Amino acid sequence: MKLEGTADFRYEPQDVWTALHDVDILVRTIPGCKSMEPDDEGGYVVAVSLGVAAIKGDYEGKVRVTDVDFPHHYVLDGEGAGTPGYINMKVDCYLDTVVDGTLMRWSCDAEVGGLIAGIGGRVMTGISKYMAKQFFKALNDEMKNLFEEKKTKSAEG
Repeated sequence: MKLEGTADFRYEPQDVWTALHDVDILVRTIPGCKSMEPDDEGGYVVAVSLGVAAIKGDYEGKVRVTDVDFPHHYVLDGEGAGTPGYINMKVDCYLDTVVDGTLMRWSCDAEVGGLIAGIGGRVMTGISKYMAKQFFKALNDEMKNLFEEKKTKSAEG
């Protein structure tokens, strides 16, 4: 399955990068994410609980950031498995400076297997795009809250 998309942020690329690599922010913004803990290989062990159509379940997997060019590009490699199936993915992420902030361009190659693969490509694509949209909205909201909090502290101090 191949997916791609964009997300707009009203912040500088370095700030977007920082948010995209902050474990606490990611746990709060990734749909269904229960935990994200560092592993011994420089990546993270992630626990997610998701439901797709009538197939719901818990997944555990690993993610790792590679090909880092701060603050412009990175690749996210991930794999996970649970009762409903498995996923292996590679997400290529670019952060471009634009007039009013940052444009993130991403493309994902994913292999899905098990019960979850039985849902069908068109439905999986739609659900995956919906989840990406949820994530980027939550990330934007989280960043807005962080920047408002920083402004308030600066004004008070």
